Amino acid sequence: MKVHSARLAAVLVGVAAVGCATLHQNVPVDPAATFAAHQEHRELVIDRLGPGRSGTLRPAGWLRLPGSPTFLLQADGDTIAALWLSGARVVVRQKPSEAAPLVGEVVPSWQDGAVQLTLQPAGGPALRTDHFVRMGVGSTPTLTRAAQTVLDLRGSYEGTVRDANGGAVGWFRVRLGPYLPAPRIFEAALPAAVPSEIVAAAAAALDAEVDWIEDHVLNVYRGSGGGGLEQSIPLPR
Repeated sequence: MKVHSARLAAVLVGVAAVGCATLHQNVPVDPAATFAAHQEHRELVIDRLGPGRSGTLRPAGWLRLPGSPTFLLQADGDTIAALWLSGARVVVRQKPSEAAPLVGEVVPSWQDGAVQLTLQPAGGPALRTDHFVRMGVGSTPTLTRAAQTVLDLRGSYEGTVRDANGGAVGWFRVRLGPYLPAPRIFEAALPAAVPSEIVAAAAAALDAEVDWIEDHVLNVYRGSGGGGLEQSIPLPR
């Protein structure tokens, strides 16, 4: 009986492990991307966090206490960074303590409502994105707070990433829409010297920007302000 119980326990553990491994949906990403993530519920699933690595960026807890981080970046069962979202700025530290060493920060800025991101690793050179320009046809040429309805957000947007001299060193992209494999998909191709924690923070900042825009545009399906793209229904053809 003890042998049988031990074998049954081992089987259940194996099944649980498989279930956890397959819990997140598979989202195809650009092969050239060095970073990729997608939205699932209240967290970002990090599909590509450097070579051969994945993880999650999830809320630190249901109740945020003063001084505690907003998000935890986890990979391989460990917390590898903590993120504080203060307004639109994202501060990254090695551990979930305000006394922990600083990894860097991501600071958004706006020009006529169109967002740009500055990625500032601690002790390293800063990188800055251009505006996120729409890839293809759409009602707005950029990802912008000037959007009027939830329909204006749908599409893919890409910002060239530049160094301090203005030279292009990579790109950052976001895809938005209710009929994609996930409602929000983030991809980036950046130099290896940029810490993956900072790139994840940039995705968190961009995710927060999309939240802000969705909260301030008209949801044409409900006739009231706010509402995520995943709540949309198909338009008649």
